[in-house]
Amino acid sequence: MSVTEYLTFLLIALVATVSPGPAVLLAMTNAVTLGVRITLVAILGNVTGILLLAALSSVGLGALLHASEELFLLIRWLGGLYLIYLGVRLWRSGGLNMTAGEVSPGSWRRHPLRLYLQAFTVAVSNPKAIVFCTALFPQFIEPGAAMWGRFALLAGSFGLLSFTCLTAYALLASHSRRLAGGLVGSHGFVRLTGALFVGFGSLMMAGSR
Repeated sequence: MSVTEYLTFLLIALVATVSPGPAVLLAMTNAVTLGVRITLVAILGNVTGILLLAALSSVGLGALLHASEELFLLIRWLGGLYLIYLGVRLWRSGGLNMTAGEVSPGSWRRHPLRLYLQAFTVAVSNPKAIVFCTALFPQFIEPGAAMWGRFALLAGSFGLLSFTCLTAYALLASHSRRLAGGLVGSHGFVRLTGALFVGFGSLMMAGSR
């Protein structure tokens, strides 16, 4: 791979990771309600999901999705329903019980695996992320002896960019919460992000291929 190809890939990946979406909203919400440190666990879940999508795209997931309208529709609806579910839970919690309607912030800190799996699910059920990975990686990876070495470089770079950008958003949200005044700021923010999750999910389900 030439330097020009690699820099082109990095530029495309940077634009994708910086653009706001469900993963960014989730990272910011977790940072506001639970703190940046525990949010890093969730961010790792999102990065793991993205890397899984990248790996699947390199072995033919893109061709399968393009060939099956029904499969893509199913993934889109499942992803949309999951985002709506998260949004409703956030809205009902109102910032009082933070991330989950029946789970307190302390119990989420005792069970970081839940945050990890939540972010992982958001990543792998997002059809936009699926389409992006299946469209991007095959353009830079060709079958052959060097395929997996190139994949490791590109996927590792993409994962690092994702982790860095989501962490930056989490730090920004945490700092904004302190400026807004603790729980008062987080209450409104959680309600807002809950509504945005419902909006994302609805658009995802109503969108065209």
